[in-house]
Amino acid sequence: MRTTVVLRDELVSQAKKFSSEKTLSGLLNQCLAAWIRQHSARELDARLSKEYREGARESRSVARSFARLDIEGWPQW
Repeated sequence: MRTTVVLRDELVSQAKKFSSEKTLSGLLNQCLAAWIRQHSARELDARLSKEYREGARESRSVARSFARLDIEGWPQW
């Protein structure tokens, strides 16, 4: 995709110091790919955290249900 962008000179010069890319297009592609990876990781972390919390909540609910059964005179092991 071809596009025109306006970049701050100091940002470009700093980014070039950290990049092995030889062209500005390569540098921008590298930066965009890193940005996507970072945000994909954040989204995955958020989804995993949500699933963990929901699973923990369900586990506590099941444990409470079985706690009531434990007092019904079952033998202690």
